[in-house]
Amino acid sequence: MDQLENLELKISKFLRLGVLCSGLFLLIGWIANFKLGSINTEAFKTYSAVDLMTSLELAIMEGNWAILISYLGLIILISLPMIRVFLTAIIFLKQRENILAALAGLVLLGLVISFSFGIEL
Repeated sequence: MDQLENLELKISKFLRLGVLCSGLFLLIGWIANFKLGSINTEAFKTYSAVDLMTSLELAIMEGNWAILISYLGLIILISLPMIRVFLTAIIFLKQRENILAALAGLVLLGLVISFSFGIEL
């Protein structure tokens, strides 16, 4: 197995571990929400937009660790594609494939911009 295949195998194992950790955090957070009885289905009858920072501050002030653990799992899951593209750019730089590395950098920039447009702080 050459060095590139070895690197790709390590990246795929890292991503698999990331997905499993994300799923574990989400599952723990959701189960804790049900166990603590902090899920109020009445709140879902009417939609009210709450930005991410307000939601996090509220969870911290209330000491609602179940929600915070769920958010951690979600953040890990969302960050995995960006990590993958970043690691791919590094692989291309190591191979001296500057055009492909620049394209991977543009894709990474696009991911960051699209995620930042989707999050209202």
